[in-house]
Amino acid sequence: MANYATNLFFATTENQRDLKRIATFLEENFNDCNFDTYKDAIDGEFYSKWTYPEKIIDEMIASLEDKTEVYIRILTHELSSEYVSFRIFSKGKWDIKL
Repeated sequence: MANYATNLFFATTENQRDLKRIATFLEENFNDCNFDTYKDAIDGEFYSKWTYPEKIIDEMIASLEDKTEVYIRILTHELSSEYVSFRIFSKGKWDIKL
């Protein structure tokens, strides 16, 4: 059985189409997720196997219209294997803190 990592997620943008894309993408790609959506932000959590789901999140980023105006934070942890990853997407670039 796979260990599941918890991903604490936050994103904000003034582009309402991108905000909707993010919410829809997360709901379609992560079965066990819980999000709250606000006027210009979305936050919540979802689960992935073992580690941060890089390919899936990169696919989401590629689908956005205005990448330079989106701010995303994702804290991923899987305590039994002592795995932690903290990533910030801002101004079109990732800052990764392992």
